[in-house]
Amino acid sequence: MTVHALIVGIDDYPDAPLRGARADAEAAAAFVRTRTTVEPRLLTDRAAGRDAVIAGLRDLGRAGPGDTALFWFAGHGSVAPVPPELCFLEPTGRLQTLVCADSRRGGVPDLIDKEVSVLLDAAAANGAHVVAVLDSCHSGGATRLLPSARGRAVPSATVPPRAGTLIPELRDGWSALPGTARHVALAACRSDELAQEHAMEDGGPVRGVFSWALLRAIAELGPHATYRELAAAVRCRVEGRVGRQTPQLGGDADADRQFLGGTSRPPAAGMVLRGLHGRWEIDGGTCHGLPPAGPLTAAVAGSRPARTVRAVQVRTTHTIVEPVGWAPDPGRQYPVVLTGLPQPPLTAAAEEPLIAARIAESVHLRPPGDAAPELRVQVTEPGRARILGADGVPLTADVTGADAAALAHAAVRTGEHIARWRQVHGLANPFSALAGGVRLEIVEALPGERIVPLDRPALPLGADGAITLAYRYGPEGWTPPAVFIRVRNTTDRDLHCALLDLTGRYRIHAGLLRGELIGAGRWGAAVNGRRVRLSLPAGTPPEPGREARDWLKLIAAEEEFGSRAFELPALGDPVPAGDRAPLGLRGVLDRLGRAALHRDAGEDEPDAACDWTTTMVELRTVVP
Repeated sequence: MTVHALIVGIDDYPDAPLRGARADAEAAAAFVRTRTTVEPRLLTDRAAGRDAVIAGLRDLGRAGPGDTALFWFAGHGSVAPVPPELCFLEPTGRLQTLVCADSRRGGVPDLIDKEVSVLLDAAAANGAHVVAVLDSCHSGGATRLLPSARGRAVPSATVPPRAGTLIPELRDGWSALPGTARHVALAACRSDELAQEHAMEDGGPVRGVFSWALLRAIAELGPHATYRELAAAVRCRVEGRVGRQTPQLGGDADADRQFLGGTSRPPAAGMVLRGLHGRWEIDGGTCHGLPPAGPLTAAVAGSRPARTVRAVQVRTTHTIVEPVGWAPDPGRQYPVVLTGLPQPPLTAAAEEPLIAARIAESVHLRPPGDAAPELRVQVTEPGRARILGADGVPLTADVTGADAAALAHAAVRTGEHIARWRQVHGLANPFSALAGGVRLEIVEALPGERIVPLDRPALPLGADGAITLAYRYGPEGWTPPAVFIRVRNTTDRDLHCALLDLTGRYRIHAGLLRGELIGAGRWGAAVNGRRVRLSLPAGTPPEPGREARDWLKLIAAEEEFGSRAFELPALGDPVPAGDRAPLGLRGVLDRLGRAALHRDAGEDEPDAACDWTTTMVELRTVVP
């Protein structure tokens, strides 16, 4: 692999000089020299005029397949108005710009972000891996401006860029712009923030906080660190030093590649625990899918025993946590996985006072307050009640009771069963590094075929999001459909997998795949690769128009877990003796299963913290 690098650092601005940009560029160039055998192209101060920077960016186009092109800019950034006819390009109405050494003198304009994008895209189009490191103000918009106390404020451009000042690739229009960025970008801040520079050590030289943090992270995490891992480390360092500056990572397609190239690999965990301003936080919040309220716990990935943190406040983009029984090192970042999720009771309402009182006493149900209930218990006649969903449709057959007390007991018990089933149905890890890495494939079984084929494409989802399978009518009457069920592990980790069948009768069983270790990059199959027959529930004749639904939920984890913790008998069937005891609660998934179904898992932490994920496919079996 050859690295082609253009590194720019400008302190010598006539009206707003900086003090650390040139030092940042020189440090970056020194890093490239130690990592590669190629001498980077270094432009500093007056040598970094607009034409020289453009020529250097064009020269990166020499990078070809297997090469890496690096553009590192440290200097002023600014914004400029968007021409009215191009407002669709920037909904904010502002273009981000890089301020070159001669910008705004003698009619020389800034270098706008769209010009940078086109020039970088030329290298990417040749098959090179392209990286942009931008330590400038407003750089999150694809392009260093600091607080006026540091003398780093430069005014925004007051007029839109004119076509005649643009690089030739853009003069005739904007069609050359790629639809999506083909490069990965590490930016000092958001597009509406300012990048800052400070003396990072007592008596030391002034440096850009972002460039300093990035080079430190590269040194500490080693040559195999990915962009995602570096971004987490950099953000931890930057936000620990200054406020109102949030480093950004762009280009998700390459986020899990090693810095300056290398092979892709998944991150160690989906979340990172870090110290910030005297507190601890994980970099996931409500916008990432974490629930805003209720008990939420996480633990350091792979720790034995689990080093756990408990959520104090879940915010939009991050969660403030407190360590439980251990003291993290403030100088480290820790990959973490979720070990406990809030599982709030289902809301239910009833007009009958005795049933309403029983709902209020339940651990699986609760009164809805001012919100619309998720379940409604409706007494249709003495001794008979109906359980309705939020849409008013009955969820099951009517329940009965010899008297009011018996009816209340039966109705609430039915509602609790439905609530427990729904907890497992909705179980998901919103922040897993394994997400999308394990696939559940439903393959049609042809007549006479008995062993799962490996090369036949999986059945597609229908417009309703389900896979529909139909009975066939023949000389012997109706024949139920049959399928094979494949499980593919596309990750680089061996994973323990269990397949739950959640039926329309509110049953959960793991008979298809109780628990099997599937190797990295390998596949497994339900019932040892044999056919799986799908039919209507026992006792239901296959008459035209009838249908049944199954939800196949695959759970995959880095540690072994027991699928029995998730099993639930069909509605109305007795619970097996001893099934309510929280037996063998050693791992994360064992505890989540017990918490969802029985709510008696206790407060002990799991023996180990592992990552886990789920995926689900809905099957609809119909009689035409």
